[in-house]
Amino acid sequence: MHHALLVDEIVLNILAALREADKPYRQLNAVARSCRFLSPLALDILWSELPDVRPLLQYLKPRISNDPCSSVPSACFQRAASRVRKLSCPALACGDSHSQLALTERLQFLSMMCTTTSLFPNLRQLSWTDTDRSRYVYIPLFLSPTLESLELDFFFHKPPEFPFLTLLPQLCPNLHSVSISKHSVISLSGDEGPSAIRMICQLPRLTTLECKASTISEADILHLSQLKSLVALTLGIPSWMSSNHGSLAPHSSMATKDRADRSWFCNLRNLHLRAYSMQIITFFMRRGSRPLQSVVFDVSEAPTTASLTECFSTLYSSQCDNECSAMRSIKVSDALSNATLGVSQLIPHSKVITVDVFKPLFAFTKLRVLDLGVCLSFSLGDSDLTAMASSWPELEVLRLNEGRGWRPSTTEPRPSITIRGLQSLCALCPKLYQIAIVLNALDLFLPCPITPLSMHTPKQDAILARNLVVTHLSLGDSRLANPHDVACALSHIFPRLKRISAWQYPLDALPEGRHHRRLWEEVNNILNRDITAVNKDL
Repeated sequence: MHHALLVDEIVLNILAALREADKPYRQLNAVARSCRFLSPLALDILWSELPDVRPLLQYLKPRISNDPCSSVPSACFQRAASRVRKLSCPALACGDSHSQLALTERLQFLSMMCTTTSLFPNLRQLSWTDTDRSRYVYIPLFLSPTLESLELDFFFHKPPEFPFLTLLPQLCPNLHSVSISKHSVISLSGDEGPSAIRMICQLPRLTTLECKASTISEADILHLSQLKSLVALTLGIPSWMSSNHGSLAPHSSMATKDRADRSWFCNLRNLHLRAYSMQIITFFMRRGSRPLQSVVFDVSEAPTTASLTECFSTLYSSQCDNECSAMRSIKVSDALSNATLGVSQLIPHSKVITVDVFKPLFAFTKLRVLDLGVCLSFSLGDSDLTAMASSWPELEVLRLNEGRGWRPSTTEPRPSITIRGLQSLCALCPKLYQIAIVLNALDLFLPCPITPLSMHTPKQDAILARNLVVTHLSLGDSRLANPHDVACALSHIFPRLKRISAWQYPLDALPEGRHHRRLWEEVNNILNRDITAVNKDL
């Protein structure tokens, strides 16, 4: 054996490379069988992450009557199970009755084994996705004191049918991340027993909860909001929350309500909300204050300019005192990813985003990610982009309707972002590595807007502003006239630019969509053919 293989770091890097290669399980198995020295390390990696529990269950043999040896797991099973760190039980096809029956039988054999310790002593993550209700009873077999993350994604009926939920604090004291089903009922009325959320919230170290359904009850939201250990929350908000303002804790005194408001998700850092409309999310955000670091808002219907402004204002006011600098990421999107507003139609002002919508976010001076994807039009100019960039000097990702366009009007004049504005953006936000905006590239030499910032900015600084990180731009429904001039201008700002995405589906179906998409493809050809020559022309 080569002396290099005596160095653990080298061996582990080799095995890690095999895990990332094609057919990793076959290659790691071959290594384990071919070298006694490498076998333990290869098997550790081979069994550490199992996307399917069935290969492990193949080590189980049917129990033989009066045979004490068949009442305990085999040595092979124990060795393999002790290596498992991440385990999944995926949903099987309902029509595959053979696989369904085989899995049930194996789990039944496992439940008949006589053990005094955990079957999976080193398990860290468990994901159970199943459609067969009869197999729910076998989940406790996989629970371990070392378990840190649990994902339960199946059709809940009644939590009393899942007695292991009440035992989670004892069976899994180190569990800190839980994701529960997006299906059916997760909250129940009092006469049906405690809800799944209420039982899960008894975990002493719970920091992350993902609740995919939007059927949570008022009582459970109140109980969840008082959980001080909760740091990250993904929650589907029911529609009743915005329609019944006084429904939360209706029988509580004013003092009790004030205390509840003060501790309303008081320690949350990462918040992901799903709702039908932006108004529902805004109402949820009004209560209490919290030092949020990232927010994601997903809505079903397209917001209006007013509802978006109100949401951003509420987000600002909900931050704890002097905690605005904690905000790092803001993402907002609706479910209308393929919807477009016709370019020729008159778009009402309620559907046009201006810089005023973003002004409540200017206080988040440490913002790094701003991602907005909504079925609205935009009206932003160079001075607006400069004001935004000045407020967020540490911005790394700026995506405004990536792939969806801004639907600029052809009947009324609006401010638009030019190459000069893009250059100012890169000068003020030197850490940017992802950009998705819409440019007016029809006239590359428009007069530079005079702003208070530009009056104090040396001219040579604006000329020398370059971004050496960006290799791809997403420019939506940007218009251009001369592909060669546009390629020269953009490659001057982004010397390593390789490709531009513009007028992709569904924008290519709009008037002039195919024409401008063809012109942007010419820009890409110029960038790819002779980017060095383009830079020399400047």
